[in-house]
Amino acid sequence: MPHVLIVDDEPRMLELLKLYIQPYGYTCQLVDSAQQALDLCRQHVFDLILLDVMMPDMDGWTCCRLIREHSNIPILMVTARNQREDIIRTREVGANDYISKPIQEGELIGRMEVLLQQQYDGLSYDRESYRCSYLQQKISLTKTEFELLGVFLDSPRRVWTRDQLTTMLWGAEASVDERTIDSHIRHLREKLRVCGFPIEQHLETVRGIGYRWTHQ
Repeated sequence: MPHVLIVDDEPRMLELLKLYIQPYGYTCQLVDSAQQALDLCRQHVFDLILLDVMMPDMDGWTCCRLIREHSNIPILMVTARNQREDIIRTREVGANDYISKPIQEGELIGRMEVLLQQQYDGLSYDRESYRCSYLQQKISLTKTEFELLGVFLDSPRRVWTRDQLTTMLWGAEASVDERTIDSHIRHLREKLRVCGFPIEQHLETVRGIGYRWTHQ
């Protein structure tokens, strides 16, 4: 269940965003200042941040830039404007995307889902282009390794047996030795480890059963 930090100085907007996203299985942490957001990001792990731009004391642009000094968490900026300079600044401060007020529920959920599919603790996973990278460093995966990683990312915390993984990758009728899965897992781990991704914190071997991916 993705954990989302929502940052906005307006109580009504905080509650509205929470009302929009909770029915889709997200858990929410609400804060009304950029400083609170910075403090929480140093203490807890979130899957995504919804960050308002116009706030007193510290604006969202500054908050985003400071978060980027220690975290690659996906950040979706929430702005009252939709001008070219806002789009440019979104990239300059390190945000992943932006959405303009008034917010439409469908657009919000769609943008959130894209960011959550593509970013996992700095790991970028793009199904359409079959590309995977970590902190902008390309990871060369085989088709099977790429699809295996996708299975894990789609179902964090689920324990997958070797038989289940075989079925997901090659179909129920495939005759594949379970050691083949172990081999692909080993290669996948090594490639992610070499590029610096903390694979030991995410891909866990469940003794006697199979494997599980966790978001730390």
